[in-house]
Amino acid sequence: MATPAADPSPCSTSYPAARPSSHTTRTSRCVSVAAAAGNGAGAGSAGTVGVVIVDHGSRKRASNDMLHEFGALYGQLTGTGLVEVAHMEIAEPTIAQALGRCVERGATTVVIAPYFLSRGRHIQEDIPALVRKAQAEHPGLKCIIADPIGIDPLMVQLISNRVASALEGGEKATATVVAGAAASAGQA
Repeated sequence: MATPAADPSPCSTSYPAARPSSHTTRTSRCVSVAAAAGNGAGAGSAGTVGVVIVDHGSRKRASNDMLHEFGALYGQLTGTGLVEVAHMEIAEPTIAQALGRCVERGATTVVIAPYFLSRGRHIQEDIPALVRKAQAEHPGLKCIIADPIGIDPLMVQLISNRVASALEGGEKATATVVAGAAASAGQA
């Protein structure tokens, strides 16, 4: 299996497809969203593109605040000007609020980017239902739901960095790194 490209930019890393049986290559890059999303430029027929990064939501403010930090970092590193964050449930802003904010800021197309690892019930059912309901309030708004994070060599590198840091007795050597995906009937 090929190793990730040396370019550290989050918008230009090439790597082999996650499935070993696949011989195709995919490229993780900013799809000119920086030029189109919220910067007043059109993306062909997409018009002005907004990005809504959605996580599950938590009763813990610190957990929810991390999504806001991630959204700001995403906008900064990609040059995307029209970025909002939303929580699927439990906390605000909701998906409806984030879509409304994108429309207020001029978006005609919104890409909903799930901050989830896998295609569980939330990705397959809950988020699409919430997006459809919110989209109905904004006639003409095009919404596209991106794939969840999934299995990606960049995630392997991230976990590897955390493991190395823990073994080196870094600042958070007792931290627990847990990445999981499951559907449940309970709340987070």
